[in-house]
Amino acid sequence: MNKMNKTKKSLLIASLAAALGMGLANVASAEVNHPAPHHVKVGWHGDRYWDGHRYWQRSEWERHHHAAPAPHRYY
Repeated sequence: MNKMNKTKKSLLIASLAAALGMGLANVASAEVNHPAPHHVKVGWHGDRYWDGHRYWQRSEWERHHHAAPAPHRYY
């Protein structure tokens, strides 16, 4: 009986070690792909303003920056 329990423990420990090893190998080999940064000039792009961090809608930008409304464009 004692030999059987020792065998079961050995098998359990071996299988846990193998599972842990495979898990660590999987994590270590994971590739993290980050998109390359794109460079956008600060300023108006259509009806949106890029400030270097985010796009603002025209009305939102005017509300936060207290700017006069843009002149009418003919196009």
